[in-house]
Amino acid sequence: MRNHLIHILLLLITFIVPSFSFSQSLKDSTQLNGYVRDINDKITGSVFLSNSKLTLLFNNYPPKNWWDSDGLILRDRPKDVIYVPNNSYLIGLGISFGNLGVRASVQTPISEYDESIYGKSSVFRLRVDGFVKKWYLDAEYYRYSGFTETNTGIYDSTWNTPQKLIRGDIITRSINLHAVRFSNKKFSYKAIFKQKEIQLRSAFTTYFKGRYRSENYNASAPFLPPLARNPASKFGTMSRLTMNDLTLIGGGAGVLVWKGFYLGAMVGVGAGVQHQSYTLATESGTRYAFIPALDVKGSAGYNTKRMFITLSVNSEITYSVLPSVLDQEFLAISYFTNFEVNCGYRFDMGPRLNNTVQWTNHFIKSTFDAVMGKNNIKNKEQD
Repeated sequence: MRNHLIHILLLLITFIVPSFSFSQSLKDSTQLNGYVRDINDKITGSVFLSNSKLTLLFNNYPPKNWWDSDGLILRDRPKDVIYVPNNSYLIGLGISFGNLGVRASVQTPISEYDESIYGKSSVFRLRVDGFVKKWYLDAEYYRYSGFTETNTGIYDSTWNTPQKLIRGDIITRSINLHAVRFSNKKFSYKAIFKQKEIQLRSAFTTYFKGRYRSENYNASAPFLPPLARNPASKFGTMSRLTMNDLTLIGGGAGVLVWKGFYLGAMVGVGAGVQHQSYTLATESGTRYAFIPALDVKGSAGYNTKRMFITLSVNSEITYSVLPSVLDQEFLAISYFTNFEVNCGYRFDMGPRLNNTVQWTNHFIKSTFDAVMGKNNIKNKEQD
């Protein structure tokens, strides 16, 4: 387990670290176009509390004939089986320096339901983010184990409390990689969602995003209890499902600012391709599918040169349909919602560290430009 986490951490850092190398020269509280103020000369530390809930929904549809003969009335089907973690309250620490940020969080001892009846869950999240030139990059890993089944009484007439409902064998692992670019420099994603800059005036922008997501669900027994399965469908015995999505998203973002207070949001839609891999009781298989994508995020708070306090919310949906959208037998949907309160303070780096970082960034940037031939292009233009 430890080696697995180390491997994930190295993957995330490998994806993000170049942003630190090619960050812009550090400037003390420089205003950009009167809309954004840099604060890259400081180290930021923060403490955050979040409710990060992952809801899993599974359903084993009737095979083939989704509609009745008249094409208007939906056929009866098994009820949804819904799992949620009993503990989704997390506490975490974050640190950002220049264009690089690292955040990690673990669960608190607060469970939503009585653990003696509904069991105990385990949650861990790790995020690394940064900027490469005009691109914002974000990488996140989270792991959930132990889920509570919330609607057993709907399909099982023999169920009664205080029967334990926990599925301690269900484990989910997710890796999310995002690359975002904004068209208007007056809007600062760093300020609104990462608190690495300060938004001075209201601004709006369009943006586009490339997103890769890997969702891995595993269990020692089928996800669906026997009474919730369709006996005519082989997919009711599924015990492992992996979804790898690659999507492109476009949308708009904006922020309203008033005396240090701000309210910002992002909304985008797109589409992509998904690779599905699954394991049933008697066989395994893979397939590809096209999927829609939705990007929704909001943030509000108070952000000054030294300190900030923010509220943020974001929602993500991943789903998989087998064997096909037009011939549905098995549906899996994950709803991830995160509500977070974040408080931070910015500390001076000191002149020695500040000068060292500026010199290193200038050296790397000059070397990069020389390798890419930018200096030669400028010389030819002057001639």
